[in-house]
Amino acid sequence: MDINKFIKKHEKSLNYSGGGRKQHFQLIIEKLVALNKPLTIIETGTLWAPLDTPMGGFTYIFGDLIKNYTGGKLITIDINSKHIENAKQSTKEFQDVIEYVTSDSVKHLESMNDNEIEEVDLFYFDSYDFSSSDPIPSQLHHFRELSAVYKRLSKNVILSVDDNLPPGCWMDEIISGGNGKILSKKIFHGTPPNRWFGKGTLIDCFLTSEGWERINTYDKPSMQVLTYILP
Repeated sequence: MDINKFIKKHEKSLNYSGGGRKQHFQLIIEKLVALNKPLTIIETGTLWAPLDTPMGGFTYIFGDLIKNYTGGKLITIDINSKHIENAKQSTKEFQDVIEYVTSDSVKHLESMNDNEIEEVDLFYFDSYDFSSSDPIPSQLHHFRELSAVYKRLSKNVILSVDDNLPPGCWMDEIISGGNGKILSKKIFHGTPPNRWFGKGTLIDCFLTSEGWERINTYDKPSMQVLTYILP
């Protein structure tokens, strides 16, 4: 598989989504392809918006990877049935390798048996919208997702969590409606000087204390994906 060519194919979506997703998705894909096996991937939070919006496109990109290159299955979980229906429309060319689950992600992960969890090659946690003015609900939800599977993970699993700011950054938060109208003014927040700030704050504290290696592709102060592997 020519990974550079594959990333180039999805470059527009990845560039539009901002942050370090392009470089980071390539890093994740390289690790997955190196496994040389049909993949099992679980994503929490699905592709709820059209591909031409800055949402990252994980469901579409990794559906393509599994359908046309590696084989396997992508399980995408979202509590909102409308989000699932939107994802089905955006990824219809890959529907035969995607399992769409309408459920609270924590409850669904808890309901999966040990063998199902151990077979997963990548967990991508991205289900609960993050607000810098009220960060705890998102951070806690994603930590609960990890807790639902942690003791049952394969030692070769890859864990990723989206939407994190590097230590010592400042952030402009703008909340807008579907028509682009700004619903709230800019709010400026300073991130802790020694702590990643975002959906993965609690996950990062826990996994790094447990000896997991953090991988990030930080090259500018914008939202980043964090990935963890066991050394």
